[in-house]
Amino acid sequence: MPLKITPASFLIFIVLSFFIQNGLAVAQQDNTEAAVENNQTINNEAGPGIVDKQVVEKLNKMTPEEISILDKKLADALALYYDRDFARALPIFKEIASTAETMDVMFWIGTSAMRTGESELAVKKFKQMLSIDPKLNRVRLELAATYFNMGRFDEARQQLDIVKASSPPKAVMNNISKMLSAIDKRSKKVSWNLRVAQGFIWDDNINSGPDMDSYQVFGGFLTPDKLTAKLKDEASVTTVAGNILVDAGEAKGLMWNTSLSFYNKAHFDYSEFNFLSIDVSTGPWWVAQKDIFKLPVGYTEREYGNDRLSYALHVDPEYEHYFCQYFSLRSLFSFNTENFYSTGRSGLDNDRYRFEMVPTFYLGNRKHVISLTAGYDYMDADDGRFTYDGPYLGLSYLTRFPTNTELFLQYLWAKKDFDEKPLLYNKGRDDKRNGITAIVSQGFLKYFYTSFAFTYTDNNSNADIYDYDRTTYSLSLGCRF
Repeated sequence: MPLKITPASFLIFIVLSFFIQNGLAVAQQDNTEAAVENNQTINNEAGPGIVDKQVVEKLNKMTPEEISILDKKLADALALYYDRDFARALPIFKEIASTAETMDVMFWIGTSAMRTGESELAVKKFKQMLSIDPKLNRVRLELAATYFNMGRFDEARQQLDIVKASSPPKAVMNNISKMLSAIDKRSKKVSWNLRVAQGFIWDDNINSGPDMDSYQVFGGFLTPDKLTAKLKDEASVTTVAGNILVDAGEAKGLMWNTSLSFYNKAHFDYSEFNFLSIDVSTGPWWVAQKDIFKLPVGYTEREYGNDRLSYALHVDPEYEHYFCQYFSLRSLFSFNTENFYSTGRSGLDNDRYRFEMVPTFYLGNRKHVISLTAGYDYMDADDGRFTYDGPYLGLSYLTRFPTNTELFLQYLWAKKDFDEKPLLYNKGRDDKRNGITAIVSQGFLKYFYTSFAFTYTDNNSNADIYDYDRTTYSLSLGCRF
């Protein structure tokens, strides 16, 4: 009995045939990004004739209404696919594949799965396509990229070598060279980075003091002296930050990270407010396909004016899970114990506990990163006047432009309830703080960058001697390796 092909099914075949010939022909262009995971090897012995025959047989058994519905699903899935909404396109492609899984449908499923974290499915589809036609270089490049993101570098290199042997166009060779370089870099057991910057800061309240005014306190009025009231000054700021990451051997698994940060602020007029901080931390990282756990332990040394101020020990376990390419959730617990060298500051000795949750959204191929922060801060000082607890909330936005320019914006709100009354007050102290940060950074000459930063802080306290606002502007020039 001859096959009966309706006009609707004929349209489907035209669409599918077009993407087989044209969608896969772009194989000689760029390799795309890969998502994450897969350890399963797929063997498929079906040839193209078998696949096509099965599709035709299934379509022949469908009613015109069913084929029309399938045609509509294909159009919807392709619209989502080319809008890069892969998470919504993938289930529709899967549904279509249960009826008509042609080579192009396999490709759409594979690439959509790559971008939504279903790399096991992506590898399955790419291998299935290559078993049918080993000359599909685009598919092989996608498979290599998937292996790369999984950390299976030897298998990624093997796929790239096969494409190289076919003498592809120059553009494809350039992409292969870039990926091979990336494999070499990622295969290193030891990696490091270093950032050094020198800048200047204009600060209208270097000591976070109140305005020069008289404040009503218990028993009368208090007028701050010159060094405790609001002071303006400029300062030179030097920063150094770097880390060394040692891979224990496997692409995913145990690593060890050691980091160093140095910050020095030297005021032009009021050297008694100079500040220096050095921090060293080290600890293991555990990296899985969608998870990363860090357990750093650190030591911090601080100087204020020309004297040693304090030293602190801290531990900051952190866990982050990537649900998909668009969303991750990070949780943090931090414990810090600080001791001051001067006996006159012994009441400031403290243990500080911080709990934090940070959901992060990655949009526009990670060109736009939005983070929300919700946390709780508890400072247990020896003197109850400095002991406080309270929640804090934050919202930040990071974007990158094609001009190698970055823009970072952040808003923070915090509340602090102090345990004991401050001196000269007969009521407890409660502070509410709002802070705004804006930073523009521009990279140039590969290793150099310049940045401009603005910060504004408004601390509103019911004990008005602790009311203050502060604005800073800073400009810096740095290099990074």
